[in-house]
Amino acid sequence: MPPSRGLGCIAGGVTASFTVSQVRRQVNPTRSLRVVLATVGTRGDVQPMLALAQALAERGHVPVLAAPPNFEAWIRSLGFEFSPLGVDIRVMFAQQPDLLTGNPWRMLKGAVRYLGAQPALQMHQLKGICASADVMLYGGLALFVAPSVCESLDLPGFGVLFTTSLLPSDQHPPPTIPWHGLPPWLNQLIWRVDRPLGNLLLRGRLNRARASLGLLPVPDIWSHLLSGNPPSLAVDEVLLPADNRWQGRYPYANFLFLDDPAALDPELEAWLSAGEPPVFVGFGSMSGQATQRIERLIVEAVSATGRRCIVGAGWAAMSGAALPPGWRVVSDAPHARLFPRAAVVVHHGGSGTTAQALRAGVPQVVLPLILDQFHHAHRLYLMGLAPRPLPMEKVTSAGLTQAIEAALALPAGPRATASARLLASHGREQIVQRVEALFAH
Repeated sequence: MPPSRGLGCIAGGVTASFTVSQVRRQVNPTRSLRVVLATVGTRGDVQPMLALAQALAERGHVPVLAAPPNFEAWIRSLGFEFSPLGVDIRVMFAQQPDLLTGNPWRMLKGAVRYLGAQPALQMHQLKGICASADVMLYGGLALFVAPSVCESLDLPGFGVLFTTSLLPSDQHPPPTIPWHGLPPWLNQLIWRVDRPLGNLLLRGRLNRARASLGLLPVPDIWSHLLSGNPPSLAVDEVLLPADNRWQGRYPYANFLFLDDPAALDPELEAWLSAGEPPVFVGFGSMSGQATQRIERLIVEAVSATGRRCIVGAGWAAMSGAALPPGWRVVSDAPHARLFPRAAVVVHHGGSGTTAQALRAGVPQVVLPLILDQFHHAHRLYLMGLAPRPLPMEKVTSAGLTQAIEAALALPAGPRATASARLLASHGREQIVQRVEALFAH
C-alpha cells in the first residue's frame, strides 16, 4: 500500500456544464479507485471537492462525497454518491456566532466549543464511509479528524489546502490573527506562541477522539496533521507563493474550478444586458452581525459610485431591503458566469470567490471577516490586484465607496495576467494524477 495521511483545507469556484453520467469518457490507465472526498465546512470547502470529484469521474474513478448534511441535495443533483459528515455548518454559525468574528480570542472560544463532541462523531462517521475506500482526500475542518481515520484503517490519503495561511511562514501570521503586514520576526514569534496554544486548547479533544478508535495520543497536533503524505496546495503559486522554509515539501496544483451546470437566470441575463456592468456585493457563507452591518452600508456606498448593483444574498440572507430602482438581489448565481459581467466584485476574501474573481479578470474589493480571508486580501493588495483591504467589522460607507473607486482605477495589466494564468490552469487534473501515482507501483 502507498503511504498515508496528510492535511487539508479547501474552497472552490464554478465554470461550465455537465453531470457525472456525461463525464466517464476517458480511459484510466490505472484501476478504478473508490475515492472518498471528505470535507466539513461551508460551500467554499465543499465546492472544490466537487471539482475534484468531476475530475476523478472523468478518469473512471468512483468519487464519494462526505460532507455536511445541508449539501446533500446539491451533491446528489450532480450525480455523485453522498454520505453525511459532521453537522449543518449554517446552523452551527447561527448557534455559535463567535466563529464569525475577526477577534482572535472570541473565535478561539467558538472553535473550542465546536470541537467538543465533533471530533469523535466525525471520526466514527468517516471510518464507516471509508470502509470500502481505496484512498481519501480531505479538506476543510475534516483535516482535524481525517489523518486519524487514515491511520486507523491504514488507508492512503492526503489533504488539499486551498490557502497557504495554515502553513507556518515568516511572511504571514497564523490564520486566527487578522493583522497582516507585520515584520517577519514578529510573524515568527506569533507562530511560536500559536503552536503550544493550539496544543493546549485542542490536543486533549483530538486525543480523546483518537482513543475511541483505539489510537495512541499524539504529542503535537501540527506534526500529526502534516505527517505522511504532504498536502497539495490548490492555490495559485504566484498569488500565494511558497516559503523557503517549506523546502518544496508541499506540491502546488492550482485553484479547483467546478464545472457547474447552473445557468444565469434569464431575467438576470436580460438585466445585465440592459445596462452598464454593475457592482456585485456578496459574502458567500458569511453571516452574523458583520454582514448585517454591511448590508446597511451597501446602498449608500454603491449609490455614491453612480453604478447599478447586484446583491448576493448568501448565507446572510441579505434582502436588499429598500434597494434603489433597478438594483437586483440574487440568491444563487454561478460566479463563473456572473463575475465577468461585473464592474467590481466586493466580497469577503474566501479563496473560492477570490479565485473566480481573479479568473474573470474583474476588479475586486475585499472586506475580510475571518481566518484566511485576511491573508488572501493582503496578498491581492500587495500584488496590485485590489486596493488595501477593509475589515468587514470596521468598514464605513465612505470607505467602501473609496475602495470601489480605487479598484476601478487600478491598472488592468496585473488582472489580465492573473486571469490568463488561471484560465490555462489544470489544478484538479494535477491532484488526480497525484492520487493515481499512489497506486502506480
